[in-house]
Amino acid sequence: MNIKKIGQFLKRHAFYVAVGVVSVGALVAIFFVPNRGGNVYEEPNPYAKNEETAGKVEDNITDGIGDVVIEYEDDLNSQTSESNIESNAVSENKEAASEAKQEQIDQTPKKEDIVAETFESTTANAVVQPYFAEGDTFTWPVVGEVVVPYTDESTKHWFSESLNQTMRTFGICISAKEGQQVKAVADGKVIDIIDDSSTLASDMPYVGKLVILDHGNGYKSLYGFQNGTPNKDLLGKIVKAGEPLGKAGAPTGAFITQGNNIYLQAMHNDKAIDPLKLLDYKQASVETEGVDMGHTPDNIQ
Repeated sequence: MNIKKIGQFLKRHAFYVAVGVVSVGALVAIFFVPNRGGNVYEEPNPYAKNEETAGKVEDNITDGIGDVVIEYEDDLNSQTSESNIESNAVSENKEAASEAKQEQIDQTPKKEDIVAETFESTTANAVVQPYFAEGDTFTWPVVGEVVVPYTDESTKHWFSESLNQTMRTFGICISAKEGQQVKAVADGKVIDIIDDSSTLASDMPYVGKLVILDHGNGYKSLYGFQNGTPNKDLLGKIVKAGEPLGKAGAPTGAFITQGNNIYLQAMHNDKAIDPLKLLDYKQASVETEGVDMGHTPDNIQ
């Protein structure tokens, strides 16, 4: 039924059908059949995007991958140099600290170097000022005989044959050979050496050259060398009891007729006292027989 209708339609409209078929064929030929010389639309390269992406990937590989940057040789050398400088600075600081620590260790006294302090070791580095305590005694400056006694305002006068007059001695004279060593009666500091005792306004006769020792606690001893020779190198130094102060010489002034001797005066708080009260009679071998001592010392047994 339908076939008949189609055939009738084709008879009536054959021309239009043919024109339509031809038109469709032409369109197909234009769009689907390639033509070398025609204006056929050239489809873009489907791989072009991939190739561009590949190029970028290659550039990224050259300059860096993601956040990891590959540095070139110059940059590496520069950073290596800076790193080396920092490393050297750190190393130098460590070495300096190590050297300082080693120096501190070297200066720290070792156990075996620490020596227990003794009197000798402490006095070698520190000057100990002399101190003559109450009850201490003098040693004898020379071994000899007392040829001139001590006299002051409370005792009778002593008569000087050389001056042909009585006088106050304020000290004693002890016989000594010329050139004999005169020794310190106690530990003391040599505070003065005087060439001419007459220049002193003190309670003593003229005794030539004079040496003065300070024993501390207000005690002093004065040595008249007369024409003897004191050791001037001792001035300002601390001497021990029994240490030589110089050499005895010939007598002078009021004591010429007493033979060779040295003069000894003792003072406490700048006042003359009898040296015989301080001299140790147990260690001395002296003879006082025939000498007017003025009075008997308290410490003579």
